[in-house]
Amino acid sequence: MQKKHQPVAKRNHNKRLWLAAGLVLLVSLVLVGAWQMRSQAATREAPEAAAILAAQANMPFQILIPAYMPKEVIREKVGISMTETGPGGEPMVQLVYRTKSDDTIFLKQWVPVNPEKEILAGSRPVQTVWGQGYMIAQGESLAAIWVDVGPTRVSIYTPTQKHITREEILQMANTLGPASSSQVFDFVLELPEVLAVEPAPPFEPPVNADGVQEFTLVVTPGGYDPLRIQLKQGVPVKMTFRAIGQVGCGKELLFRVSSSEVIEGRLETEAEQDVIEFTPQETGEFEFHCSHQMYRGMLTVVP
Repeated sequence: MQKKHQPVAKRNHNKRLWLAAGLVLLVSLVLVGAWQMRSQAATREAPEAAAILAAQANMPFQILIPAYMPKEVIREKVGISMTETGPGGEPMVQLVYRTKSDDTIFLKQWVPVNPEKEILAGSRPVQTVWGQGYMIAQGESLAAIWVDVGPTRVSIYTPTQKHITREEILQMANTLGPASSSQVFDFVLELPEVLAVEPAPPFEPPVNADGVQEFTLVVTPGGYDPLRIQLKQGVPVKMTFRAIGQVGCGKELLFRVSSSEVIEGRLETEAEQDVIEFTPQETGEFEFHCSHQMYRGMLTVVP
């Protein structure tokens, strides 16, 4: 039987098709293998899980930890405190993480008695995987977020954004899970975008009939209210400092009014009020905070 031979051009075309198909298959296998290796390298057991699970027996709710954390966080050296209580006296757990550059990340968790009455003062709503959360972000200083995971409220905050960004804070909130789920992801390909976190305009207290800028500064477990204050230079100020809820070191106020002057406020009880009077003489931005710098706010003095 006589064989039929294909033209040389057609045979070469078929060879090129087979080579191309083989190359595509090879690249696909390499990519799949690389993805699997990267996924395996990216997961590990949470080194703090055992310590947190040991503390779990003393809490009436399940303690959550973030799957994602910045790589510089030393997870195995987490501090666990159960001596604090929530704003309504609820049991609370606080996890304290530190980084290699000695930054600190705090995670507080509790089941609020009156969730609708507890607010993160000065915050704005942001989108999270758990629904609407609330975030404060001030320049390179304080970054904090509140999210509700079921009945549990989680507060994640850091006193500085120098090495820990608000996007990383949001990703930590988005990846919360029980400590019993031991697999932890060390990286994400892309951090989430933080939406609607621009700070609200600063509060400008009115000038009363006596020519005094008069207002009340309240510290709550969620922070200061107002968080950002704008005063007029040369106009006397009367500020009433008070607390609502259990604020710990928040009862001590260090209120900077210039580059060289700090006025102290102190509350012995929640019912007490401290009236502070001064006249701002220097324009600029001045941070005020509690004695441990856990609560922070910003004063702006304008001409």
